[in-house]
Amino acid sequence: SEGDCGFLAANLCAHSIFGEDALANVSIEKASPLDEGSPIVGHIRIRAKSQGMALTLGDKINIAQRERRAIAV
Repeated sequence: SEGDCGFLAANLCAHSIFGEDALANVSIEKASPLDEGSPIVGHIRIRAKSQGMALTLGDKINIAQRERRAIAV
């Protein structure tokens, strides 16, 4: 339909209780936009001043992806 597209790009900002900031650049797309059952694929780039903040955020994203895959199966 009009206005539909198969991709999304977004910048997400996170601020920890310790005052650290992180930025996640997300780019995702449907592998085959016309096929309802096609998987969603993409990339996430995390940037932060401290490596610990970036790694923690990356771990949380990986856990969420694994949980989502377990539900889908």
